[in-house]
Amino acid sequence: MIETNFGDTHVVYYGSPSGMPVLCFGGTWITNPLSMRPFIEGVDLAKIRLVVPDVPGGIGFSAEQQLHASKGEYGQWAFQVIDRLGLRECTVLGYSFGANIALQLCQEALLCVRRLLLVQPAGIAKGTSSKIEKLMRMADKEEKQLTEEWLRKSMTPMLSFEHDDLMEMAKMFLLHAKIAKGDWKELRKKDWHKFRAPVGLIADQSDSLFPGEEIIKQARKMIPFLEMSNLTNLGCHFGLFKNDEQTAEVMSSVTDFLLR
Repeated sequence: MIETNFGDTHVVYYGSPSGMPVLCFGGTWITNPLSMRPFIEGVDLAKIRLVVPDVPGGIGFSAEQQLHASKGEYGQWAFQVIDRLGLRECTVLGYSFGANIALQLCQEALLCVRRLLLVQPAGIAKGTSSKIEKLMRMADKEEKQLTEEWLRKSMTPMLSFEHDDLMEMAKMFLLHAKIAKGDWKELRKKDWHKFRAPVGLIADQSDSLFPGEEIIKQARKMIPFLEMSNLTNLGCHFGLFKNDEQTAEVMSSVTDFLLR
């Protein structure tokens, strides 16, 4: 646990203590081994140490205080995490909604990020608000309404293959994560004009939440130092959870970028 102005923050470590520290913000604001599995199994943890903080107000052991993006609190909190852990000028990895937190960190403390890798990021493609609002409405349902049939039907656009553990995690997320409209925001070009760290981007053309082609198109317009962009086709938003050669290639590119 570390102390921040937003309450205690629980931090999980994956990888060798001698590995290069990479601050990582996960996709569902959950830091358990299942939600982090693509990165735990995919990156070279002999050389990389993932430092994964539980987001306040999320599902985990951090304080239950809800943060507000409109007040810049996600960026402030993330900066305090870096400061308390002694990780200034570190490499940052953000996945899905976690990438949006990484982007807000870059606005708050742009000189503290040495390299930035965004994987299927929220906050770059325009016009995704309606999809996020639909997800929020799903989270408003009571447990008795979250039947297996309803959950599978609702999750099909995001999860196109059988995975019971992910379905159970999705149910837990919808029941306990308090998603608010102000929890994320789309960044504009002017938000990037002072950011000088190299940026890597991995987006997926079959991602129903954050469409890859639109993300890369917008990123090339906004990000000054886009060092790497990779458009994948993993089949759905949760495609990284498939254990196949294609996901292995994607995770290999993640390791390569982080270690440059």
